[in-house]
Amino acid sequence: MIHDLDHEAALDSARVGAKAAWLAMARRAGLPVLPGLVVDTLDSLAHMQLGVEMLATRGSGGARLALTAAPVAFADELVERGARLGDVLVARSSTIIESSGEWSGAFTSYLDLSPTDLPRAVTGCWASAFSVAALERQHAARVDPGSVPMAVLIQPALDPVAGGTATIEKNGSIVVIGVKGSPAALLQGWSPGMGATRDEGGHWIGDELVDLLGVATLDEIADALHQARAALGANRCEWGLDERVWLMQLAEDEAPIQPPSTLSYPADPDLVPIARVVVRVGSRLGDELILPWALGGLPTAEPHAGNLPHDAMALAFQMRDSLTSEVWGLPAEQALASARACMTTLLGPDPLPALEVVGNLRPPDPEPAASLWALVQRLERDDPGSRRGIGRWEPFVASVVLSAGTRRQGVGASPGIGAGVSTGKYPPDGFGTNYRPRAVIVASQPIPNLAPLLWDAAGLVTESGSSAAHLFESARALKVPAVCGVSLPPGEQIVAVDGHDGIVSTLFLQGHEDD
Repeated sequence: MIHDLDHEAALDSARVGAKAAWLAMARRAGLPVLPGLVVDTLDSLAHMQLGVEMLATRGSGGARLALTAAPVAFADELVERGARLGDVLVARSSTIIESSGEWSGAFTSYLDLSPTDLPRAVTGCWASAFSVAALERQHAARVDPGSVPMAVLIQPALDPVAGGTATIEKNGSIVVIGVKGSPAALLQGWSPGMGATRDEGGHWIGDELVDLLGVATLDEIADALHQARAALGANRCEWGLDERVWLMQLAEDEAPIQPPSTLSYPADPDLVPIARVVVRVGSRLGDELILPWALGGLPTAEPHAGNLPHDAMALAFQMRDSLTSEVWGLPAEQALASARACMTTLLGPDPLPALEVVGNLRPPDPEPAASLWALVQRLERDDPGSRRGIGRWEPFVASVVLSAGTRRQGVGASPGIGAGVSTGKYPPDGFGTNYRPRAVIVASQPIPNLAPLLWDAAGLVTESGSSAAHLFESARALKVPAVCGVSLPPGEQIVAVDGHDGIVSTLFLQGHEDD
């Protein structure tokens, strides 16, 4: 079934997906939206089932080839009706799950199509649900491949003078980010774009974008988005400009995370060694079996895990009790109680009183300490679900690193505060086996292929790009703090991300002369 964007059926997101439904509602409200057609989600079902079958036997590439090779019964009608829209068209995916920002940029769009290209473009959009990047994102979100039917939105192509995004902020200001020409480079994370903000008094701040577009055009973008909010509740849009401003996509973002009324970072540098110990331990088992005695110090080198002994867990608890008693100079039960009380203080609003306690601890015997640490690593290796980053210590680590680390100013792209280990830049280093749960993702550009990692990330830092990039839209939806415009030095380090103020702070994990 092919629906005109002005048909009542196009208002049903279950039939046309979120992207098309938003635009259909906007056209009905009189907003500047291009005409279009929508291929119903029901038409994708047989192809999606074919993709599932082929995925099981031929993998991602085989599934996509099968989908694009399978004909569509409505091809002639699609070509005929598409020709009425114009000679140059675009086709974009539209699914119900795209109402949520974490799916931003997940599926394929086709540009500069002739009407006769449309049947192949429709199957190409459907096939994009089985791309490696889309499958990784679905796996992270626990969505079964092929389980989400996909509509396809077809509209005339623009030859834009400029394009970008606009957002209504909580304080009522309008933030417009744009680039000259097509906005693709901005949305894909390749370009930083130019920004301008209209304050409550109606004044625009941002000379480059004002010079490019002019105040009248910026006002046109802002007024169209205000009308969309009044009529539909949208507070974010993608826009394109030829002879006039067009709304290309609309969405309603959730209210952003608000920063604490005060961000008080404890400034005492003596907390840094504790933060390093916490991060190096970095797991639920480490919290239970290592931290009680490791507050007195860890072995210099992290040991490598070997084979797991038969009675590993019982042995680990025995070794923990012995080491904790040694470090605290108390019987095991009292020592554990003292250690847990000290950790509670460190995790509280004022961790400084715990410093004196930690300063009086004895260092553990290096040999049994290293043996227990290796044993815990073996337990974690055999139970991957036990590794959850630094867990309950993340706010403590973030506050210590933000106060005592090397701070760099960037641009806040997703609000919130997080901390974790960064083990390399993507690209060129990649993550490989070094990527840890609750790590901070560090990348050259905010490319959409990084999105699957966001579901288990403590933060995101990119050297370039703009907050308008699809990847940052996904980060905001997933509540992952993010900053762009910051370059970090190489090396394994603890990274704290303050997405409210655009600050990234680092400490090398093992200590470093540049700290």
